Amino acid sequence: MTWVTYLRRTIAIIICILLIGTTFLSVQAENSFLKRKSYDFQKEKASTVFNSKNTKLKFMLAGNALRCIRSYWLHVPSGYDGSEPVPLVFVLHGSAKLYFPYWFHFLRGSWIEEYTNFSSKSDEEGFIVIYPNSKFIFCSGNFAYNHEIGDNFCYSLIDDMGFMRKLIDKMEKNYNINSSRIYVTGLSGGAIMSYSIGSHLSDKVAAIAPVAGTIGGDLRGGGEFSHIKAPEKPVPAIIFHGTDDRNLPYNGSAYSISVNESVSFWVNHTGCNPEPEINISKSEKIIKRTYTNNCNNMEVALYTTVGGGHWWPGSDTNFGSEVFNDTIQEIDANDLIWEFFEKHPKQEYI
Repeated sequence: MTWVTYLRRTIAIIICILLIGTTFLSVQAENSFLKRKSYDFQKEKASTVFNSKNTKLKFMLAGNALRCIRSYWLHVPSGYDGSEPVPLVFVLHGSAKLYFPYWFHFLRGSWIEEYTNFSSKSDEEGFIVIYPNSKFIFCSGNFAYNHEIGDNFCYSLIDDMGFMRKLIDKMEKNYNINSSRIYVTGLSGGAIMSYSIGSHLSDKVAAIAPVAGTIGGDLRGGGEFSHIKAPEKPVPAIIFHGTDDRNLPYNGSAYSISVNESVSFWVNHTGCNPEPEINISKSEKIIKRTYTNNCNNMEVALYTTVGGGHWWPGSDTNFGSEVFNDTIQEIDANDLIWEFFEKHPKQEYI
């Protein structure tokens, strides 16, 4: 054995040890984060990647950019037998930087499954749910929402739209999917990506549900805002945002467009009446604004949580550094999102 071969093998062994060790630390860090937030892994309602045989990590090649090896967590409800077409729901994670070593991007989707508990809703209602993973890029831990939020070079290396479109095609090929009931929701960066998917894949997506997101902004801050393009086809949307969100402020910031501007953009491009019907809860903590178009049964709904932070309403824990309070528990985003999705199949708007 030459010294060159020996050196190569030694380096390979060291890399393998580092990969295994970092993977272990990633999982441990994720566990630690959730435990610090008092999340009970053993709750009966939770359907997690750690105890659910129905959630599997999958890989595929997709997209036209340089980084084309993609991964996603797939949850198939226990009652699925393929005899009837079922809806397909995508749940998109936000940034993983805050929680554990995010270069192991395939662990991120597992966190959003835990956090939203959307797999439990999948089992109850019989739809398939996918938790796509973003690609690791040195300048972001988020999805590359189609290069519309600034001109970051790193985003040019990622083709998330190509990934999502091919993933939809793959699911329609491998499972009995109701193609008129394909939906997208997500939190934070995943909410921004939900808006972008609703814009670029309006031919595929029946409705979207951004939670704590925006349609655009400026990554560097203080510059000219960029935002998503108008969808070619109208797409209904149910939107959630807290007035005390510190990550993506309700009234906007130097980095992000405000909630009202985001909603107005979507309302305008769905043809809905810009004057909403307003309902306020008894506690006055939840304000619902509903924008409709009676001609085609189009709808955009905004749930404002007064005093709410960067949260998924109804979740057992908060997100990032936000302060937890009871506003988050007054409504359940999972129930409201699925109720909205059920009302809005794609064929009504084509």
